[in-house]
Amino acid sequence: MTRTALVVMRIVFLGALVLVIPFPTHAKCKNDCKRVITGEFKTCKKACTKGKAGKSCRAACASDRKANRMACKNATSPTPPSCGQSTTTTLPGSPGTGVVGALTATHGRFNYNVTLGLPGANAACSTNFSGAHACTLAELQAAPASQLAGLRDTGGNSVASFWAIDPNAPALSQCVDDVVTHLNWEYATAHTASRGEQIPLTNATGVLGTLQTGVQCNIAGTNWVGCCR
Repeated sequence: MTRTALVVMRIVFLGALVLVIPFPTHAKCKNDCKRVITGEFKTCKKACTKGKAGKSCRAACASDRKANRMACKNATSPTPPSCGQSTTTTLPGSPGTGVVGALTATHGRFNYNVTLGLPGANAACSTNFSGAHACTLAELQAAPASQLAGLRDTGGNSVASFWAIDPNAPALSQCVDDVVTHLNWEYATAHTASRGEQIPLTNATGVLGTLQTGVQCNIAGTNWVGCCR
């Protein structure tokens, strides 16, 4: 057999292997996933403080959108609601301690489990994540990035910010109802000095941003409530 014939046979053999051996393929990020990612981006921006104070928050939202688009593009078969994004702490009773989940975004007047304020948030966290309570700011800041990266709430939405629940902070920075109940996280209007604090989250990396103060409780958008053990 000539050298030329051997070369031809080898080429044919390698060509057959290429046809037989499966190679991983990536599906396109379809329109339904693009709509989900765009919706999450809009929700994220809406939660940011307006004006210059919310610039870093909006930048974090844009960074998340870029990362989510890339994750969707690189996924094998992306479908809503995750669309190829990594997800964490979304199932009731997630094991471990620290941040174990998040409730859906809300204004500064918490209303979970048909109960106002922190009692309602604590009850909802315990219901969805056995034994959990609403995370304080200190607990969120102490959590490793791995617990916050890809975090989704009980509705399957990417978490972009948290209300900064701080039992040691002045009540007027904790959306206190300073007219009727005098309890934190129950303020529903904007005619008094009661305000809230929030902290943005870069969902793709799990990195928290700078604490935002003086946030209107009812008209400055919504933020999430983390659940901790």
